[in-house]
Amino acid sequence: MRIRVRTFPKLCLLLSVCAAAGVAQSAATTPADRMKEPWWARRHAAILEKVHAEKDAELILLGDSITQNYEKADPPDEDFQPTWRRFYNTRKALNLGFSGDTTAHVLWRLEHGEVDGLRPRAVVLLIGTNNTARGQSAGETAQGIDAVIAKVHEKLPQSAILLLGLLPSEVSPEKSAADAEVNRYLAKHYEAEASVTYLDVSPVFYQDSQLNRAIFYDARLKTPRRPLHPDTNGQRLMAEAIEPTLARLMGDGPRQYLAALSEVNTALIPVPRLERDSYDWDQRHRDVLEAQARMKPEIVLIGDSITHFWGGPPKANHVNGPKSWEAAFGGMEVLNLGFGWDRTQNVLWRLQHGEFAGLHPKTVILNIGTNNLTGTVNARANTPEEVVQGILAIRDKIQAASPQSRILVMGIFPRGFQPGSRLRAPIARVNQLLAAALAGKPGTTFLDISARFLEPDGTLPKRLMNDGTHPTDEGYAIWVHALAEAGVLRPH
Repeated sequence: MRIRVRTFPKLCLLLSVCAAAGVAQSAATTPADRMKEPWWARRHAAILEKVHAEKDAELILLGDSITQNYEKADPPDEDFQPTWRRFYNTRKALNLGFSGDTTAHVLWRLEHGEVDGLRPRAVVLLIGTNNTARGQSAGETAQGIDAVIAKVHEKLPQSAILLLGLLPSEVSPEKSAADAEVNRYLAKHYEAEASVTYLDVSPVFYQDSQLNRAIFYDARLKTPRRPLHPDTNGQRLMAEAIEPTLARLMGDGPRQYLAALSEVNTALIPVPRLERDSYDWDQRHRDVLEAQARMKPEIVLIGDSITHFWGGPPKANHVNGPKSWEAAFGGMEVLNLGFGWDRTQNVLWRLQHGEFAGLHPKTVILNIGTNNLTGTVNARANTPEEVVQGILAIRDKIQAASPQSRILVMGIFPRGFQPGSRLRAPIARVNQLLAAALAGKPGTTFLDISARFLEPDGTLPKRLMNDGTHPTDEGYAIWVHALAEAGVLRPH
């Protein structure tokens, strides 16, 4: 059953839709209170008083203990107030987190006044981990989250919703598997630029592909438990990771210029469009989904404007390399997943939202990372090491989705006409690190053709890139020749 939030509240509540479809109402979707627990009843009453007194709240954080924890000021492990003050207090935020709550409890609280009379710009929703911890299936938990979103739409129709994926934990393998399934569902069913933006911040909790247990406080409790709750540092990293997306949804600018958010590798956090460009990013995403649903491409190109403006389907609003595209791919079914101004984090979001789903091409050509080296008010510049991690994360997702595909990772093309141009050194460092990281990786080839664009003195001719970044048809012809040498193209 596929239910998109954008149908609410114009149609009917999700529970009614489920009933009409013959889906039984479960414990996850049946509102339930915990009024027999004195602390819970007192907190609910206090929240009602606060809501009545603070009608001008601009932001609501809705969830369980991970959200409620922002009220704690207990160093060193549970000192969350500094993060709250830095990111949320000046936004007139309300904390509607209740420790131990499931989707059913949130539904009850929403039905019993906790947001009545409010008109916040945004709601940050993080709920569901207690559902799976109590043995509810991924399907039941996902239905519960859908029901909460439907109820938020009913109560707060003007508010944007930032829906966070379930955070990683080590409670049990069964819970982790269910949480991953829930997150896959959420990523597939909720898209940005509607009323709900889904964001998975799991990467901040990993280090060297392993869960970073040091940023969870559970093991340091008097009665040690397995990692579930982020500690002081983990919670701050999470807030930093969601800040660019939250700032966009609220339209108020980041709480702190993003260059200062240096402890989160932003290249790894999937996000939708960050920059405005000469085309409609969201429409192109829809065009890509339509194209990939009907195509069985032999080759898929993934990248930024250098790929986007080369040619092929879906059609770009302008094309820089029509002759070279035809020379390379004429007679082949090729899908172009290039998006102007994209960074690695945008590609990760697009992969997460279905652009590569069900595709099994012979070859995937990945050319991404140059925009990560350029900072704006929407995203800070990444270090070469961070860019490489982002590119490797994309490569891993492609390989997991289509193990039989050959992945050709391109080195970043040179930028700037002079050898001393400011991006030349970081680009060279990225390419050096990529070559080392990909050496010996099965099914993956690293191809650095940057030197082919340059004169012996290191200058970049305008005939190859007339703006110092984007290839002309003659520039793309160099790429075509390299792809032919690599055995990617059919002989004509």
